Amino acid sequence: MINLKDVGLNFIILSPFIFHMEFIALFIAIFTYLMIALRSITKIPPWASMFFGGVLMIVTGVISVDQAYSSINLDVIIFLITIFTFSSALEISGFLRYLAYKLVMKYRQPRKIIFFILLYSGLLSNLVTNDGVASSWTPVMLEASKAMNMDELPFLYTLAFGVTIGSVMMPTGNPQNLLILLEAHVPFLIFIGILIVPTFVNLILSYLVIVFLFKDKLKNVVIDDIEPVEIKDRRLAYQSLLLLIITVLLFLALSALRIDIVLGSLVTSSILLFMSKERRNIIQRIDWSTILFFIGLFIFTEGLFQGGVINLLYRFIPPPTDVLTIMVSSIALSQVLSNVPLVAIYIPEMQQLGVASIINWLALAAGSTIAGNFTILGAASNVIISEASEIRGGKSFNFFEFMKYATPVLLVNFTVLYLFISLAGTALIQLLAASR
Repeated sequence: MINLKDVGLNFIILSPFIFHMEFIALFIAIFTYLMIALRSITKIPPWASMFFGGVLMIVTGVISVDQAYSSINLDVIIFLITIFTFSSALEISGFLRYLAYKLVMKYRQPRKIIFFILLYSGLLSNLVTNDGVASSWTPVMLEASKAMNMDELPFLYTLAFGVTIGSVMMPTGNPQNLLILLEAHVPFLIFIGILIVPTFVNLILSYLVIVFLFKDKLKNVVIDDIEPVEIKDRRLAYQSLLLLIITVLLFLALSALRIDIVLGSLVTSSILLFMSKERRNIIQRIDWSTILFFIGLFIFTEGLFQGGVINLLYRFIPPPTDVLTIMVSSIALSQVLSNVPLVAIYIPEMQQLGVASIINWLALAAGSTIAGNFTILGAASNVIISEASEIRGGKSFNFFEFMKYATPVLLVNFTVLYLFISLAGTALIQLLAASR
């Protein structure tokens, strides 16, 4: 029997001996990003384009099947599945629709709702990570916009910006921050102590930018009353919320003990599926298209490495040696690699360059995170929100439209974080260190 791992699939296209691997990998990269950018024309969703791009890296011989398998980060995949399990259960129980109803009825005016979506999603992202909030709050955004008879895009963009901006300030806000905490050994309190102020400043300033950008879509209306919404399955809602709270506590405990935090959500999500009678519905409602996107992304990124595309990009991007170059290069490369792989590469590189200071680690955390406010590919949470909306009948993010709305927000975020880290960071580190 023929073993595909030994033989490969290179017979499908022209042999790589004819064309240099760099050109093949570069061609696949350009083709994949074009498919994502032209999604409004091709009607092919980003997850399908990225998955296809990853497969092309294999069949053209840029990487082997073994390299493709080993490139898939199971920690990330399992983490997403477990977090999606909770958001699926909360949606099935009716809790998320109930939450949307409460949000609309409490604040009533679109601009107020935008502000509190930005604030709440930003703060919650530090407890359940930005990906977790992106997954669980997208249905809330759709229900809230439906209740107000408004376009859902301002709410979806606000959620995307909120989880990105808010997750900067704590190591538990996103996977790349946690990686910096564990691998670079940045003290937890110093991490928060320096990044909390610019994070809140960015949330406030970004609100003003969002209101300006969407002024034509934010109707000046007050919601008088809408039909009351109740939780359909209280038992499932309470089980999910209790286990989610336990998950957050486990994240904090495991990160302090330097144990893989995925173990926490793996245990609690399995308990939920074991206990709930809706287990089959929960599994069916998980956003599997986003899981496929990430599998494709890992394989695709490995192809970029093995094909020499990343080395090619390094020629045009300054080395990460100070706050400015670290932030600029991490924002740029995160659009190609995604932020978690970028940070995994930059940690040993910065150590080798001899620039492994706390200030520079915080610059890496800030830059790689706010990279999500540039293109839809800059952060996983953007893809999660877009896909979660589309599978529920809502609108998705357009590549160029996302850049149009996100770039002003990114410029504000970058300016605030750069000035604060470079000017006030050193003094605050000394102050915090002296107080310990």
